Amino acid sequence: ASGVFDTPEGISLFDGDGIAVSGDVTDQVMLWDAGTEVNQYPGAGLDQAPRQSDPDTAPVEGAPIGLVDDGFTYPAVDEVIRVTITPAGS
Repeated sequence: ASGVFDTPEGISLFDGDGIAVSGDVTDQVMLWDAGTEVNQYPGAGLDQAPRQSDPDTAPVEGAPIGLVDDGFTYPAVDEVIRVTITPAGS
């Protein structure tokens, strides 16, 4: 893939009562596509490092940033990263 990344849309650091959020928030993270280059089979595309002949050799996609929907299979977010919030002083 090209330009695929894990990130949340935004994570609230405080709940509705103003209390600091604490714990695992990995379920709020999703896989996004930057829309910069056409995605290729993850880990095997000819325009992915280290196989690409030069930087920026993949066909330009020019799509807006959005959730990944390219037909390829990716590991679940929680198999790749874990995001935990721990308030200061805890």
